[in-house]
Amino acid sequence: MERELGDVGTKMLWEDDHVKTWDLVLEPGQSSDWHQHTMPYVFIVTRPGRLRAEYHDGASSESDYALGEVVEGHCGSIHRVTNVGDALYSNSIVEIKQG
Repeated sequence: MERELGDVGTKMLWEDDHVKTWDLVLEPGQSSDWHQHTMPYVFIVTRPGRLRAEYHDGASSESDYALGEVVEGHCGSIHRVTNVGDALYSNSIVEIKQG
């Protein structure tokens, strides 16, 4: 299935030769764009909550994220996340450029 891919976050904050940083802010029920991380990355939870991750192959999962939690993401997968909690959720994404 062909999907149009969007940004990895809701707002790109900063970029240099080594990293690219994003904010991801989702209201309850709101989803990110379908996207693909082309670089290794981590995200840091800045507002806790519960997200459902949906993957290109049809798989999905739900996870609770605590304030300040740092999560290593999986480079290359096509996915989107939906805030399935009842409050605003946010994280900061740090993509690490190779080379």
